[in-house]
Amino acid sequence: MQMLRSFPARCGLAVLSGAAYALAYPPAGWGWLVIPGIVGLLVALRDQHGTRARAIGFIHGMTAFAVGLSWLFQIFGVMVVALWCVLAAFTALFAEMQGRAARRGFTGVKFAVFTALNWCGWEFIRAELFPLKFPWMTAGLALGPNSLLPWIGVYGVSAVVVFAAWWISRARWREGLALLGMLLVMVKLPSLHPVPDAQDPLAVKVAGLQFECVSLTEFLAGTRKLPPGIQYVVWPEYALPYDLRANKRDWELVQNLCRERDITLTLGTQSRPGKGEEWRNIALTLDPTGVRGEHNKVHTVHFFDDGIPGDTALPVDTEYGKTGTPVCFDCDYEAIVRRMTAAGAEMFIVPIMEAASWTARQHDQHAELFRIRACENGRWMFVCATSGVSQVIDPHGNVHARLDSSVQGPLIGTIRRESKLTFYTRYGWLTPWCALGVAALVWVMLLLPARNRADRNP
Repeated sequence: MQMLRSFPARCGLAVLSGAAYALAYPPAGWGWLVIPGIVGLLVALRDQHGTRARAIGFIHGMTAFAVGLSWLFQIFGVMVVALWCVLAAFTALFAEMQGRAARRGFTGVKFAVFTALNWCGWEFIRAELFPLKFPWMTAGLALGPNSLLPWIGVYGVSAVVVFAAWWISRARWREGLALLGMLLVMVKLPSLHPVPDAQDPLAVKVAGLQFECVSLTEFLAGTRKLPPGIQYVVWPEYALPYDLRANKRDWELVQNLCRERDITLTLGTQSRPGKGEEWRNIALTLDPTGVRGEHNKVHTVHFFDDGIPGDTALPVDTEYGKTGTPVCFDCDYEAIVRRMTAAGAEMFIVPIMEAASWTARQHDQHAELFRIRACENGRWMFVCATSGVSQVIDPHGNVHARLDSSVQGPLIGTIRRESKLTFYTRYGWLTPWCALGVAALVWVMLLLPARNRADRNP
């Protein structure tokens, strides 16, 4: 701490730790750098409050998001600086409350618990509740699929990470390293789930076509080239960017394909329920008998014309059981996959759109969120993208097959129907809500005038 008596030195540490935090995510993907990334912030904030604390938090957040989400410049240009500032503001709010807690005399276990709840609360607001909700680069996401996710979810894991980081930041090495060791044991990557046996009655052989900006003719030809034995086929989001059912010729071609190959097909298309109504981005599921169901994308993408959002999260009844068909951005947030699972979804078929121009860095970062959702809810997930990353994910969050960014072609894999509900799906999803509730009560207390005159001094 002697070296950090000057404010510029603390700001420098905020920059370094923010950069370390960013490197915990793809493309570098050095997940455990999230620990020094948070420890550095907590050390820089020690004994700081008010404007200085907020500045340190903002600098850390701005560095982390500008480095980690640099690919956003490809989409929004210089306007992305405003988005980085909004995201960094949440780290500044975290820092503000840390400073207030320190001035109120929080120490030891009390301060460690508050720090974990403080981080979890602001992270949950930023990711799931704020109008411009942004669930990328959460602390728990850096650790990837792990054995805590089916219990407390990604935001609960964030709280555990920050709790351990607090003890290390206070040079309480015994407690900090003990907690870190426990964390290493608890969040170890779950074992690879066995590939379902072809004779397993619950196994389903699935193929996805990773195609971007191609015609229906190419999707039809690509499906016909698939090897025999494929039971379920998926085309990506926006595969047919118009209302398929309103085009009689194309609808008959797709229906004939399902009959010819005897397949169930989920594809990304549009729906216009009535004349003059705005369009909806849907995952449509059909088989030789006709339409089996559809899902209207709930979480449409910010700043894009992505259709009218839906408000339901129900699985589709297919020949192969109840199938969840969330569309792309739906899986960035925790609720849609969880609600579909609770409603009976036994497996997930997910069409997504990832434009090649968004870069491989964006594709790799986004791919991690699907692994988290699979692990939280204990379900097999087949993700089919336009230009990557398509992947076959087991209920532990492990990837069994993958098509990388910008590769065009089929991905084939076998997934399995599962029926057991994880603790997270039943009750564990309440973890961040409880953390936010407790944190909010403490925030209110910290915002009230202090009784002790010394606490009121600037």
